[in-house]
Amino acid sequence: MIRVISGDNELSALEFQKHYRLPIVHLMDPSRTFGKKYNRDGWPFMMLADPQGRIVYKKNGLLDREEGAIRKLLDGMLDGQPGVEPVTLDGVAYMPATLERTGESEKPNRRERFSSLACGPDGKVYVVFGANRDGNSDILMRVFDGRAWSEDRPVAATITDEYDGTVTVDERNRVWICWTSNAGGENYNIFASTLADVSASVEPVQVTNAQDDAMHGRMACDRKGNVYLTYFKWHKMGSRSRDKEVYARRWADNKWSAEVRISPADVPEYEDHSDPAITGLDEGAVICWSWDFHRPRGYAYEAETPTIFARRVDAGLKPGKIIPISGRRIDVTPALGDGRKEGIWCAWDSLGSERMLSGYGKTLCVKKASFGAAGGRAESIRLGGPAVNVCTPAFAVSRAGVTTLLWSETTDGHKWALKHTEFDPERDMWSKPETVESRGNPRFCSGSYDSAEQLWISYSTESDDGRRIAVRKIQPREGQP
Repeated sequence: MIRVISGDNELSALEFQKHYRLPIVHLMDPSRTFGKKYNRDGWPFMMLADPQGRIVYKKNGLLDREEGAIRKLLDGMLDGQPGVEPVTLDGVAYMPATLERTGESEKPNRRERFSSLACGPDGKVYVVFGANRDGNSDILMRVFDGRAWSEDRPVAATITDEYDGTVTVDERNRVWICWTSNAGGENYNIFASTLADVSASVEPVQVTNAQDDAMHGRMACDRKGNVYLTYFKWHKMGSRSRDKEVYARRWADNKWSAEVRISPADVPEYEDHSDPAITGLDEGAVICWSWDFHRPRGYAYEAETPTIFARRVDAGLKPGKIIPISGRRIDVTPALGDGRKEGIWCAWDSLGSERMLSGYGKTLCVKKASFGAAGGRAESIRLGGPAVNVCTPAFAVSRAGVTTLLWSETTDGHKWALKHTEFDPERDMWSKPETVESRGNPRFCSGSYDSAEQLWISYSTESDDGRRIAVRKIQPREGQP
């Protein structure tokens, strides 16, 4: 059995796979080559092929009524075939034949992804990322002390599954790290620690205790020194694990506060909320997320599913008004950046029909979040594109207020390029996107400005033995200090 993810974000697909514990092959299809060849009628879609590769069944839509026919076909195709137990590798279950074909039954391919970079006021640079060097997924850290980079050191490296680490530095120069792990038992939860506690071998704090799974932790600090953490949790709808909701906590009195629900509670439970992002303010924070929006009562804004929404929280985590950011396309994977005097920026990847691509394509969009009476009704700005796929937008804002947006995109579905643009406040516009790197299919980027106003970026790049994390410093544009 093969699950094909057409044009989706790789982290979201991985979260889905880990949550449902699916022991099947997951094929990322960023150019939607598979879908264009076999399926032109939308999702969900399923087909069966026999051992000779002949398609014996195709169906769009929900399959409950077809279960009898599908079972009969499968029983005939599997008759006499031996049962095979899956093998868990890097926190994901695979069939043994899959690992034999890729050579990973002997040695896993190097897989370093989902980097997060932060700079401290003392000039140090911190990079956190997921790696599978010991045969399962761990969280590692690399530190630049102003002269040289350290060796990669473990932050969370147990026999359990740890992935999706993020790092931030608060106003007191404390380094905070969070990640997702199933170290606490059967379910995935959000764990957090400081670098000081990691260095002292203090056990990390299990922040959540989800009845289902908690994933996608993101951290930020405001300029008063308060630290905030947001994430989403899966919930049951009857016997099925289906609903997702966004929550937040704050570090106060040397412990994490009780969680506060950020996604609305006055909408049906099937309204999914995921992929939260967060940025700090002078005091308090802004949290945004992707909402699988079906226009519940009281939410009359012209938007379609899914849409990016945001709300502010004060220093006590009291939530403010929910505002829409994006509109009528398929909008996911948001990022937030505090542009200081320019306000709060939100970026996301947006999927829709594109004439230039003779079908669907993605565009990186950016918009200033407005929490006033006008809400979020201003038009978003499309940067570059359209592309076949867009990956992981990320903001970096200097103390002087320079706002940079980073992302990866592919125009053919195969070759990726890492790009960046900067906001020009005098002209009130974003600069023309420039390519930072195109070698090694760079993806999963992060960025931050150091105390000398230099921009550092991290990303995952292909090497001879798999993906490795690369870090580089970007020279300022002409005319900047």
